[in-house]
Amino acid sequence: MSGGQGLTPVGSPNRRVKRRSLVPAQTTGLESPPFPRISSKSNKAADSSSGDSQRSLFAERVYRNTGGASEVQQFLAESSSAKPLPESDKRRAPQPPSMPPAAVAKGSASAFPTTVLDVPSQRLYALSAVGLVAAWKIYDAIWISLEPGQTSLYLFIKWTVVDLLLLCAAWHLHIPKLQITTAMFYGLLAASVFFNLNMFLLSSSVFVLALKPVGLGVASSCLRSIQSVPLIGPWLVGDSELLIDSFQLDDEHILGRHTIHILPHSMAHMNPTGKDMCIDWKEVGQRAWYSRFVPGSSHRHQERQLTIPVLINGTRPASIMYTRTSFETGVTHKRSVTNINGLRMETVASYPALGNWVLATYYLPVVEEGAYEIHSVHDSRGLKFRTMDGARATVVVGCPTAHLSWRQQGNNSDSTFTVGRDGHASICQRMGLSSSDDSVGLIDVVAEGFAPMDVSVVRLVNGHHEAIELDGITAKEPERDGDVSQWARFRRQRATYTLSDAVLQPGEYVYRLERVRDAANHAVALSDTATGASAIMARMVVHARPRVAWASGLSSSSLWLSDDRRRASHHALGLQLTGQGPWTVDYTIDTGAEVLRESRTFTKATEAALEARKAGMYSLVGVRDSHCTSGALVDVGKVTVERAVRPTANITSTSIMARECGGEIGAHITLELTGRPPFAVHYRERNLRNAQSRGAVRVVRTHQHRHVLAVTPAVAGIYELEFFQVDDDNFPSGQPISAVVRQIVHAQPSATIHALRTPSAVCRGDSVKIPVHLSGEEPWQLTYALAHADNRVTYNVTGIADDRYSIDVGPLYDPGEHTVDLVSVTDARGCARKLAGNSATVLVRASGPHVAFRCGSEGVRLREGDEYSRIPISLSAAAEFPVKLTYRLQDDDTVFHATISHASSLMSVPAHGAGQYILVSAQDTCHGTVDTLSCAVYVEPRPRAWFTTDNLSKNESLWHLPSTCEGNSAETASGLLTLGLSGAGPWRVEYFVDYWANDSAPSDSVPDRLTLRSALVLDPAALSTEGHAPGRYRYRLSTVSDERYTRPQPITTLDDVLSVEHMVTRNPVAVLRAYSKDGKPLVDASKGSGLFNRRSRLQSVVHCLAPGQQAPTSNESSAWARSRDHLPEFRIEFTSGIPPFDAWVEVLPTSGKSEVIEVLAIPGHSHPVVLPDHIASRIGRYHLRLLRTQDALGCEHRYNTESSRDLVGGGIDIEYIEAPTVRPASSSPASRPDRSVCIGDILAFDLRGLGPWSIDYLYNGAHRSTTTTKRLFRRIADVPGNFTLARVCHRAATNDCCSEFEDLSYAVRDIPRIRVGRGVDVHQDILEGDLVHIPLYLTGQPPFTFTWQRRALSDSPGKSKTKVLESHTVKDLDAYEYTITTSSEGTFEVTFVQDQFCQYPKA
Repeated sequence: MSGGQGLTPVGSPNRRVKRRSLVPAQTTGLESPPFPRISSKSNKAADSSSGDSQRSLFAERVYRNTGGASEVQQFLAESSSAKPLPESDKRRAPQPPSMPPAAVAKGSASAFPTTVLDVPSQRLYALSAVGLVAAWKIYDAIWISLEPGQTSLYLFIKWTVVDLLLLCAAWHLHIPKLQITTAMFYGLLAASVFFNLNMFLLSSSVFVLALKPVGLGVASSCLRSIQSVPLIGPWLVGDSELLIDSFQLDDEHILGRHTIHILPHSMAHMNPTGKDMCIDWKEVGQRAWYSRFVPGSSHRHQERQLTIPVLINGTRPASIMYTRTSFETGVTHKRSVTNINGLRMETVASYPALGNWVLATYYLPVVEEGAYEIHSVHDSRGLKFRTMDGARATVVVGCPTAHLSWRQQGNNSDSTFTVGRDGHASICQRMGLSSSDDSVGLIDVVAEGFAPMDVSVVRLVNGHHEAIELDGITAKEPERDGDVSQWARFRRQRATYTLSDAVLQPGEYVYRLERVRDAANHAVALSDTATGASAIMARMVVHARPRVAWASGLSSSSLWLSDDRRRASHHALGLQLTGQGPWTVDYTIDTGAEVLRESRTFTKATEAALEARKAGMYSLVGVRDSHCTSGALVDVGKVTVERAVRPTANITSTSIMARECGGEIGAHITLELTGRPPFAVHYRERNLRNAQSRGAVRVVRTHQHRHVLAVTPAVAGIYELEFFQVDDDNFPSGQPISAVVRQIVHAQPSATIHALRTPSAVCRGDSVKIPVHLSGEEPWQLTYALAHADNRVTYNVTGIADDRYSIDVGPLYDPGEHTVDLVSVTDARGCARKLAGNSATVLVRASGPHVAFRCGSEGVRLREGDEYSRIPISLSAAAEFPVKLTYRLQDDDTVFHATISHASSLMSVPAHGAGQYILVSAQDTCHGTVDTLSCAVYVEPRPRAWFTTDNLSKNESLWHLPSTCEGNSAETASGLLTLGLSGAGPWRVEYFVDYWANDSAPSDSVPDRLTLRSALVLDPAALSTEGHAPGRYRYRLSTVSDERYTRPQPITTLDDVLSVEHMVTRNPVAVLRAYSKDGKPLVDASKGSGLFNRRSRLQSVVHCLAPGQQAPTSNESSAWARSRDHLPEFRIEFTSGIPPFDAWVEVLPTSGKSEVIEVLAIPGHSHPVVLPDHIASRIGRYHLRLLRTQDALGCEHRYNTESSRDLVGGGIDIEYIEAPTVRPASSSPASRPDRSVCIGDILAFDLRGLGPWSIDYLYNGAHRSTTTTKRLFRRIADVPGNFTLARVCHRAATNDCCSEFEDLSYAVRDIPRIRVGRGVDVHQDILEGDLVHIPLYLTGQPPFTFTWQRRALSDSPGKSKTKVLESHTVKDLDAYEYTITTSSEGTFEVTFVQDQFCQYPKA
């Protein structure tokens, strides 16, 4: 703030002004709230009637720059609450700027169209899909973690692919707020692979160890929920091992605890923080009449009402008595509160262990000023609370308040100061400070409260923010008589202060009371307490003094008045006005003879202009607007308006003489001009020798008052120049003038060669004409020279009467360049003139082109039907001329023509069929020569291919190749097709291979497969046949090509063999199968095609041998026959081939050497395979497989035993096993000799034999069956009763094989129980010395043993375990009840109980 504009509080003992500048925050329109745009166009009458309720544009700009900051928002936004904004201003209020469509499109650039599904729904569906997939993945992870050591390559691949698809979808869909970048894509993919690897492939990873407890808990909870469903629940769950691992005994075996607490004394303390308080009188008595009918309104009123906190530490109080001392009289009154429930209470802490003991704060409502003290507090039993001795009284004073008010208008000497109905003021800008303080003091600050007080005032002037602090303010009031009370200084006081402001700067002045604070440091934010904006805020508009100035460029400038029709007869002198319209402008016109004073009124500043129709000097005197009638600012510049004079021209001329010859060739014309430049002089030029000439109108333009014009016509004659008009800037339409200049012009002789019409090259012995253009007076005499090599000859031509002349040169016989130079020219006046730089060059060629054939002794060979063959030629000619060539066939008169451009050393001409070609002629611009040698053109025959019949046989109309076995090598002599070829090799032969899987199919039927093949061959050549699949093959030749005919040529010769058939016989294939004695197959070999297990293709036979079914120890044939009666039968079955067959079968035992069984002369397609006696029925594992088979035609099939695709080669796995057995596990309660277990024990049994096993057992008479693959069978004893393991069977064997048991029966006992009292937690408060009897009740089979203990009370609600103060164990108790008698404080509980068989908790 500049000097003179400071703000000084009046009447303040300590004047301290803090000023700080508010830097506007740069905020966008989207961040700041909308602010009403207020029009500033209001007249003085409107201000007096409506109080100027509209804000200025400047306030709006400040509001926007501060982004809705608290200072400006509180100043301006709240002021609008005093009166609603007019509808016209609401319509002009700017709205928050919206984002452009491009930005919106960019922010929501989803690949999925938003017209089908909006962006929030896209996000919802995308997140839902991710959630479902995540739940599915967690399910798989929990399932695989339940089995120790289990892994799954399938799950790893599945979830890696699913995660990749999800990431690709998120990458390509571009859903807003869910987009991922390329770096995020690869990072998430790497994390997915890492997590999937640990969860599904690593059996002992951290993830599996962490998920296993979670999986067990979740799975067991789900199974128990399903098991609780009546009827079908136990059937669905069955005997799941999850129930075994997660089984827990219920906590009802030990019930109840007894807690004893000895109570201390209670205390009360008023206002424990010692903070003084103030009461807001506006909140007192503001409870609405309807509050008793509206729920919750009374509570909200209590929250706003002033209260004094009373801290209670003890039992709940029944009554509170306190005292109040008045500041005015000093008298103390007692008051009692008995409705404690009606007080607002906040519980700080509760102590359940102490009964109803609490630490709470009660709030006493206060409606009067005074000093408050606690007197007494009693509980419901009449016990008195202890209070704090010497506690300081709580002082409650009235909260300080302050408001602003304008000084009365009669107290201000400025007549422009007005206050509107809305409380806002306006004033005209002051030009300087007055000597009287009253003349500048416009606003009062009124404060009430406990003195001394501090008031914070904020002033906002045109965006400049100032904070003024008024400290230590006291009222100027005399002390009352008799104020001897110590509380008299807390009385409420009132003070008024005047703020002065020079208002030297126009704009908007806003005053606001921010805060008031009293002597007790009670600070009140006035924006929160004021009922209206006018009470704490005052707004004043300072109108700027009006100003008038000439428009830009007019001050101290001159203007011209002209009578020309293209120029205005008057000027509009623009004005620049500031202020509030309408304006009245006073000005003077000094014409030289007198000074005229005039005035003019304008309603719009943009239309302000003075009309200047008189010549003179225009000066501004003053201006008045709607607010200020004096003290205006006036521009001192002057504008001069002059009357323009007409332009004139004075014209003189002098002749221009020629330098070479005598005579005038033009004239210099001098123009002397008056007026205002620029000038334009118009004249008409005519040649008087040409009677038909109308003359040409020319214009000379210049900015100079004197200009010299040079006129030099190119054609001789008598020239007349007539000047008829002159223009200047003031008279653009021109003024007529009259001046004529005559001048005789003699033209100079000249000659030039027309280069475009001169030929550049000629043949030897030709002549050439050189065109020449002459100027001057005819006739002419021309001298020129002809130069060639070192020879130069000069020629002279006279009497040339035409200006178009041609020089005849030649004939020219010397080859090379010949140059014609023009030397001089003379006209009819005898004026000679030397010529330079006029020449023409002509090239004389020594000879024409020379052409010859370049065929050689072999000539040119053409392909049959080729239309684009050419004959090579040799050409010698100039490259810039095209050569026309003529040639023909030697035995034919037909002539062929060809044109060759851009000749090179080797070119070609088209050939028109076979024959002997000769050259006839060749020429370009000159005739050339041709060579006499001819060129022979030949046509090559097409290539051929066919099958030779050396190793073929013919049946009817078809040729056949000898038959071969399936899989035999095609390179043998019987598997090759020999080709016959003609042409220029190598050859590429294309042929079709027709295949019929059924070798008996008709020859004219459609083949099962048609294949086109290609082979590159040399002569002699052969094609390999196909023998990998049995059936009938037919080979048909299709096309052939060679070195000359590169495009395939169809083979259509009828005399050649083009088709051959070949038969491939199927090899004998057999399989091994196992059958039971009744003829049923034991294993279906077609089932089981594991992807990762090679041996899944094998047939596996597991046979259980009951006792007495194993191989006999003796060699009796009857014993061996009985042993074989129950064994499975193995057979070999042929699927192709011609009997009889031979087969070789290999038997491989687990240990020992293998044996080969030969089965010869098999008459049919099925035959049994008899195993050796020492293998037939012995315990062990064997593998039976085929080695090779052979049929009657000698075709043999060998089996690849290492290939997983060879089902036959896989063979049969044979395993003979014993009957299963069961034994109780040594670490399980099932191994106890007395066969007695408790609920919660796990019965474990070791299974022996080959799994899986089928197990039957009885639980309380209910029969249950289950199947397991684990060698350890476990069951949980969950209910009392009887458990019996009855039978175990093998599930892997092809026959039934079981073992039954009679000694595996167990009695399941229940767990003992004990209750403390009624089995619930009891809290009991006692006084010191009281005795308490705690009963204990037991259930079970005596004798009992149990342990009880006493723990210390918990000092926090969440702490369950405390220090054990004492512990006792009662043993061999035969009774079912027990009593504990005590007077000690603590928690009594039982931790262990045991009966004759079981205990809780388990060890």
